[in-house]
Amino acid sequence: MKGPNGNTVLKPDIDVGGVIAAYSVVTPKKILGGDYALAFMVPILNTRFTSNAFNASAESAGISDILFEPIGLGWEKGKANYTAGYAFYAPSGDFDPSSPLNPGLGFWEHQIQAGATYAFDKKKLWNASGLTTWEINHSKLGLDVKPGPIFTGEYSFGRRFFKYQMNAGFVGYASQKLSADSGSGINPLIAGQLDRGFGAGAEWKYTDIKHRLAFDVRYEKQFGVQLRTSGQVLVFSITCLDLLHMKPAK
Repeated sequence: MKGPNGNTVLKPDIDVGGVIAAYSVVTPKKILGGDYALAFMVPILNTRFTSNAFNASAESAGISDILFEPIGLGWEKGKANYTAGYAFYAPSGDFDPSSPLNPGLGFWEHQIQAGATYAFDKKKLWNASGLTTWEINHSKLGLDVKPGPIFTGEYSFGRRFFKYQMNAGFVGYASQKLSADSGSGINPLIAGQLDRGFGAGAEWKYTDIKHRLAFDVRYEKQFGVQLRTSGQVLVFSITCLDLLHMKPAK
């Protein structure tokens, strides 16, 4: 756990495991010339916390906050693809203001995203992408605390292999709170402080067209963190595809 200056203030043993069920669909409808899509996501989390410093341990599990994306747009222009969308998190997960661990965060959050992917060569093998996310938060339920807005920028650089079915490369992100949390419930020791974090690693994606499955593995090591937990992140996902509506690679 990192302090305001990036110094380590505590080294507890924290493991957060999550299973996330997600569904997304790209419809035939066009909005502003772009393909219209929508999605939702249901995360189930299991968190274990152990601290020798406090001689304490805790565990929580359950459904976390559900994400809805009612608006997702995509455009293809030559070597570039563009995306934009709006989503929100609903405070559907259990949240107890007096508990140190909760499956839910206890507040509504709006997310506005915009990104692009660009291919450097005519065969569209080498590619780079970027995605920006702006988070706007409401006050926490049962607390006079309103988390400040957060900006996150994600980036990647990779190459396609095996007839465009595999993509592998370097990935990373930078996340910065834009204004401090507000409310009478803020800890005076961190009042007015802005948390941030960075991460870098690698990602591998493979699409098995025959079995209509897509696999994604991503690993990132966090660094330069302030006022957040700092560690390692591993993500593994399997996606079932509806290939009847997939566009062939050009």
